[in-house]
Amino acid sequence: MIRKMLPTPMKKILRRVRALWMPRRRVSRERRESNRWLAQHTPAISGRVLSIGSGDDYDREGKRYRDYFPNCSAYITSEVTMGFGTSMLADIRCMPFAKGSIDCIFCSGVLEHVDDWQSGLREMTYLLKQGGILLLGLPFRQPIHMAPYDYWRFTEYGIRYMLQQDYDILDLANINVNQQNFPATYWVKASKR
Repeated sequence: MIRKMLPTPMKKILRRVRALWMPRRRVSRERRESNRWLAQHTPAISGRVLSIGSGDDYDREGKRYRDYFPNCSAYITSEVTMGFGTSMLADIRCMPFAKGSIDCIFCSGVLEHVDDWQSGLREMTYLLKQGGILLLGLPFRQPIHMAPYDYWRFTEYGIRYMLQQDYDILDLANINVNQQNFPATYWVKASKR
């Protein structure tokens, strides 16, 4: 409650202190590899970035995901439930933006929790400008989480199929491949046609 009354510069200082001095939880290999992949693919992205399913926006290694996009003009965070301090409360299936108004969508660990993931993908496609970038993190080998709202897992071939109509895949990465053809997560960078 006190944090809400603080001026914005003080909130920024508190976030930095929290990131530096909080006792660190063990960061999973999947998270570290995902963060490295994102750090390689995000610096050149400019314009309006919409982060869907942002949570607290921390990467669990001391940075905020918004810091991965140094050239963006706006970074908008969204979440489907209250309590994360995001810019907006919104459902991925019906976002309050105009068609073609977003330059990049960053969506990690969301579609597996959407009962109608196709509707969520259609909405992201609707929001992205032509040539806009979709950064999509999708699980494959992950334990059930956020039950009972954990519906789907995605394969490389399923991802290629789901994006083939509207996107050119620029990169599709396997994250944490302990066994051949059995990654924990996939990350996709795709450009809307």
